[in-house]
Amino acid sequence: MLHADLAFDDLAAPLGLVEGGFSIGRSRVLLVQHRMLRAVLLEGAERIVAIVLERFADDPEGIEHVVGATEGLIQEHLDELEDYPLDFAALTIDRRRRAIRYTASPTISIPVYCLATEGRVRFDWDYARLLGTSPHEMVWDYALAQIAGISTYGPATILSGLYRATAGATLVVTTAGVDAVLPEPVRHDGPRETPHGVDVEALFRETVISILDARPLDPRRTAVELSGGMDSALTALATAHVTGAGAMSMGAQFDGAMGEAQRARRLLLCRAGGFADLSLPAERYAPFAPRSLRRRRYQVWPEDENYPEIFEAAFHMLRAAGIDTLVSGFGGDELYFAYRGEAEEAGVAAEPPSCPFLTARGMATALSARSTYPSAWLQQTCWQSAASQSQRVLRYGLWPVYPYLNVALARFVSRLPATLRRDRRILRRTLTQWLGEPAFETAYVKESFDPVARRGIAENRAYLQQLVKQSPLSRHGDINTAAILAALAGDIDRLDRASYNALFRFLKIACFFQSD
Repeated sequence: MLHADLAFDDLAAPLGLVEGGFSIGRSRVLLVQHRMLRAVLLEGAERIVAIVLERFADDPEGIEHVVGATEGLIQEHLDELEDYPLDFAALTIDRRRRAIRYTASPTISIPVYCLATEGRVRFDWDYARLLGTSPHEMVWDYALAQIAGISTYGPATILSGLYRATAGATLVVTTAGVDAVLPEPVRHDGPRETPHGVDVEALFRETVISILDARPLDPRRTAVELSGGMDSALTALATAHVTGAGAMSMGAQFDGAMGEAQRARRLLLCRAGGFADLSLPAERYAPFAPRSLRRRRYQVWPEDENYPEIFEAAFHMLRAAGIDTLVSGFGGDELYFAYRGEAEEAGVAAEPPSCPFLTARGMATALSARSTYPSAWLQQTCWQSAASQSQRVLRYGLWPVYPYLNVALARFVSRLPATLRRDRRILRRTLTQWLGEPAFETAYVKESFDPVARRGIAENRAYLQQLVKQSPLSRHGDINTAAILAALAGDIDRLDRASYNALFRFLKIACFFQSD
């Protein structure tokens, strides 16, 4: 939520206001300024605190600057953040202790990255701007884990010395380096029986509506992501309920039988929500194409979404149409987790399968790097899915609204009986009730990016083969480069699921670390 370049020798200097933020000596802190946000700048004798918060509908815009803030007032503001229901971030500059702290909310939608060098620290929501063009050292354990499809969510990243803000955690930076204070784990209290006579679907619907209604949405400036899937369907309909007809909708349109089913659902939703629809043909935006950002070093984070090419085009058009707010269904899949025992009953595998491109030792290394982040009401994949496009939306002046990234909603869903959580039955039934027809309960054909991604690999085979041969990844003893090149040389459409997924993950990392 900010962009900062701070020298520790400047921390005792007087504070000066600059456009969009403040200065301390030659150091600068620029806060993300947007209609959906507000900021509080507390200037005290020992501490300077800058807080950026998602704004409620009746909150003022802009930056509130409090000069001469007492330690009591500063601490009061920080303590109040513990119960703040929307997204926020707080930067604390401790002049006396020469320490800088960055705290993220439990619903973090915009992670900030941190890079500290001797005597200096930089924060930025845009990792590409922070990394620049200089080479950076890869963390091999994390690289192997990501190739294997294993989550490494936490403050440390795949780049040595680069940290990121994570949900509910605080990055503490001193001249000695960077440390992370993680949140206390949440103890889930398990499912409960639904009281007799309670309309659970209506309650679920009204909860999502209230999350959106709390914000200052403007139908002229708001767009919804509308993939044709269940998650975006509910958030789009809830947005239309709040804003009225006229909001834009945006989505990628696929081909084939899958695309026909998707098109029918999107048409149904557009009629129900009164959306002005923007549909992009996915086949035109295959990954790894010559103009893709993936072909430039550090431009697409390895854990980023699989289709930035589509979103780059869509966000450009949304900005041209005057849109500044994007409502997304990201994080919806992750609401419906299973408690111990429920996963086994549903046939969910406890361990990830072996990766076809890693040796046994490489797979063991990957498993050892698996995330052990403290449990929360939200799941790690919620934060990861939101983070996967956060820097991209902000580059286009868009603020992302993720209704599913909400602690109250996650607690509500976690307490539902397994029969309502399994296969997202609560969501399917809510959509049937809202739309008056069971399009999401019967004959549901889920859209998939796989055919477009496979075609992108096949059409850019020569570039990708050269990329693999030149990549530092190919010189690692626990990565089977020969198998990767063989997969690239063969029929991409015939690759089994495990090999295709591992190949795609490998190529994303190779693109990120490519040579100039």
